[in-house]
Amino acid sequence: MSTQTSDQSPVAAQQRRIEELIAALETLDDPAARESAQELLQVVLDLHANGLARLLEIVSSVGAMDDAMLEAFERDAGVSALLLLHGLHPQDLPTRVSRAVEKMRPLLGVQGIQIELLDAAEEAVRVKVAGRLQGKHNSIGELRQEIELAIFEAAPEATRVDIAGLQDVNVHELRFMPNTRTETQTRVAGRTEAGAQ
Repeated sequence: MSTQTSDQSPVAAQQRRIEELIAALETLDDPAARESAQELLQVVLDLHANGLARLLEIVSSVGAMDDAMLEAFERDAGVSALLLLHGLHPQDLPTRVSRAVEKMRPLLGVQGIQIELLDAAEEAVRVKVAGRLQGKHNSIGELRQEIELAIFEAAPEATRVDIAGLQDVNVHELRFMPNTRTETQTRVAGRTEAGAQ
C-alpha cells in the first residue's frame, strides 16, 4: 500500500509533463519537424507497447499471472499508469472503478458518507453519495475532489465523474464550545469525581 502512495505524485507529474510536451509538439511551426517528432514519439510508444505486451505474455505463459500479480500491478502507480497508457492493463475500467469505490467506502464511512457505484464507462463514471459529512472534510468541494481523484487514478481514461446526491449531503460543523462552568460548579464536580473513586 505504501508503494502506491509514494509513487502517485511522481507518476502524475510525469503524465502531466508528457501531455505538456505533446501539446508543445503540436504547436511547432515547421510541419516537417512536427511530423518527424510525432512519428518518433509514436515509434517509441509502439516499441514500449510491444515490449510490455510480450512481457505480459511471458509472465502469463510461465503461470505467474495470478491474482497476486494482478493486484501488485494495480497497486503500483507507475506500472498501472504504463499499462493503461498502452491499453494493456489486465483489469477493465468497470473493475478498476469498482475497486476504487470499495477502497473509498470505509474512508468515507468514517466521515459519515456512503458511496455507491452506479455506472462505470469511459464517457462517464457515475456514483451516488449520501449521509452527513463530518470529520476530515470542511466542504462538499473537498469531498468531490477526493472522490474524483480516486476514480481518475483508477481510470484515467474516464472523461468525467458524475456524483449524484452530493447536493443533499449534510455538512456537520464541529464547533468549539467554551466551558461555562462557574468556579463553584467546578469545585463541586471535582469533589464528586474524587468521592466516586
